[in-house]
Amino acid sequence: MENTMNENTETVKFATKNVNVYYGDNHAIKDVTVDILDNTVTAFIGPSGCGKSTFLRSLNRMNDTIDICRVSGDILLDGEDIYAKSVDPVQLRAKVGMVFQKPNPFPKSIFDNVAYGPRIHGLVGNKTDLEEVVEQSLRRAAIWKEVKDRLDAPGTSLSGGQQQRLCIARAIATAPEVLLMDEPASALDPIATAQIEELIDELRHNYSVVIVTHSMQQAARVSQKTAFFHLGDMVEYGDTSAIFTNPQDQRTQDYITGRFG
Repeated sequence: MENTMNENTETVKFATKNVNVYYGDNHAIKDVTVDILDNTVTAFIGPSGCGKSTFLRSLNRMNDTIDICRVSGDILLDGEDIYAKSVDPVQLRAKVGMVFQKPNPFPKSIFDNVAYGPRIHGLVGNKTDLEEVVEQSLRRAAIWKEVKDRLDAPGTSLSGGQQQRLCIARAIATAPEVLLMDEPASALDPIATAQIEELIDELRHNYSVVIVTHSMQQAARVSQKTAFFHLGDMVEYGDTSAIFTNPQDQRTQDYITGRFG
């Protein structure tokens, strides 16, 4: 019987089918079909310009912000088409949070950075509720202890690694179901990177996490599933351990062994 309730129950969060993304005449993503699981870290790996960030951005319609971009195919979140006319992209992005490569805190206080989403989406009724959401988000992002006594300080006054954890707190404050992370540690030093990786491992207990990374070591450390992209194709997808130890496609093998990249 499928989906028996055990530790390995796999719930599909995003079901994507024959997804194509075009930037004008450039065919950036070609016929990608993949299921992204809940409570799982899925890593997208591949050489620069292979389409992994483009595909990631199609999962919360960030590509909508680019005039020449066109997306075709099906992307279903919990069975609902995210590109349906009835879907408000702003509401979608509250559900599918995003953390970028470079930490980008708002020029506001630490508190207001995290409170921003719940306020604009009307998720909290009063000040006490808002304070609770801010504290819980900062705790989940493993930064509460470092900032609890200076919530009025500007978010930009934090170190790079702290700023990135603040951005993660901001992303989870709207109670999303999915967290997209586009190379979230590439601008950070090794210690901050290790903290972000530890945090990603924690977050998967509450969210579906999708991470684009240039670092194969990082993919191997933090993810349970890996998709390898090359020239706009998703070449291979499977358990991370299998992709790294026994890839099925020669292109995956060549990338992992460093023959190109």
